Amino acid sequence: MTGFLASALLLFAIAVVILWHRLKRSDALGIDGRLIWVDDGRRTKPFFNARYKVFGKPDLLYRVNGGVLAVEYKSRNGPIFESDIVQAKCAALSARGHQYKVSRILVKTGQAEKYITLPRSDRALYREIESATILARKAKNGEAVPCLPAPRKCRSCAYRDHCRESAGN
Repeated sequence: MTGFLASALLLFAIAVVILWHRLKRSDALGIDGRLIWVDDGRRTKPFFNARYKVFGKPDLLYRVNGGVLAVEYKSRNGPIFESDIVQAKCAALSARGHQYKVSRILVKTGQAEKYITLPRSDRALYREIESATILARKAKNGEAVPCLPAPRKCRSCAYRDHCRESAGN
């Protein structure tokens, strides 16, 4: 009987290990979670948070332990800019408006990655991006907004040749 019990326990352990490996989902980005949403480009509508009137769409959403992880991937090999983090936070707040409980974000470039745990409350998250949101709304309405020239940012700007404040001029 003990030989049978030992064999049964061994088979059970093997089955648990196989099942664990099948259920564990770690992808090319090294994210241990299940992919639940993908931005397919122009044909994918952005999320909208009606309460805070913000639009955005992360590149990917994963169901992970503790909620949902939003990923903002930048194809450049440079560092992560504050504007990348603000964009990711805005996309997370927008996704929250569609019932995705985004609790963390990952901003990733070719050379850097940064995980950020988000506040639980939408209001607290909005406060973190509020000043950037106000500036973006003003710019969209045609109002002049402060220029913050920096060589790296100016090099990729479509208006750098016409801008008096460009760090490249």
